[in-house]
Amino acid sequence: MKPLNWRVCTIIAILANVQPATRADMLVGSNRTNSVLRFDECTGELRGEFIGAGSGGLMRPGGVVTGPDGNLYVSSNGTDAVLRFDARNGAFMDVFASGGGLNKPSALVFGPDGNLYVNSQGTNAVMRYDGTDGHFIDTFATSDDINQDSTGLIFGPDGNLYINSHKNDSVLRFDGKTGAPMGVFARGPELQQPAGLEFGPDGNLYVASHGPNPILRYNGKTGIFMDIFVAAGSGSIRNPTVLKFGRDGNLYVDSRGNSRVLRFDGATGEFIDTFVEQGTGGLNAPNSMLFP
Repeated sequence: MKPLNWRVCTIIAILANVQPATRADMLVGSNRTNSVLRFDECTGELRGEFIGAGSGGLMRPGGVVTGPDGNLYVSSNGTDAVLRFDARNGAFMDVFASGGGLNKPSALVFGPDGNLYVNSQGTNAVMRYDGTDGHFIDTFATSDDINQDSTGLIFGPDGNLYINSHKNDSVLRFDGKTGAPMGVFARGPELQQPAGLEFGPDGNLYVASHGPNPILRYNGKTGIFMDIFVAAGSGSIRNPTVLKFGRDGNLYVDSRGNSRVLRFDGATGEFIDTFVEQGTGGLNAPNSMLFP
């Protein structure tokens, strides 16, 4: 039986001010099946497809986020667009953003200004779209170091934008207001082919690495390497992509290489369990995750 934080789950069930369809859920993008699956946030049990395969033309889903309007936004890597879905039932609403040169969108995030920022893998850039109507605003940040495998995109506590550079084994920082490059924030021999980025409850930066050290921790203010937070082979982790701290304080990781979701202690990095078993519900190459 899975070790559960029943108190947290009970509080979520009582206090969640959302429709039952998404209460206490974890959503995971299944890249190879063109769908977004729904799992019980407390038990990891499959609740079914939340966004059905190919809904609205969804192809190779990348990032998934909640927008200011409460709905879900999913990057469709195979159709060069960001799609919007009803957060209550997963129904397709519209193609929210496209154009402006957007090519193979992956990670996406709503910024402090309320606008949508999307990593454009095919153009080594981050595109910005109006957060209300989706019209193209500008190419916010660009660099040859933002390459086709850049799947990490996050605004830090300092208001600046952090992007992984899979090609150059580093995390880059850009001015959160202007998009001007601020240089390399984190790198080192421990980091190889970084993927997902997450600022933890302790204010530090956690980086998923496809190299031999799967989850690394860096000082959130200075970028100085702190430790290997999740050790190689822990929980049979393979090619981690996105990582998120859950409402229980633990760290959840998409293990893309074997199509699982793993759970680690949020304070120590110790393996807790395989939260979602390999291939559950057809899960294949997970690379996005959201606690709505």
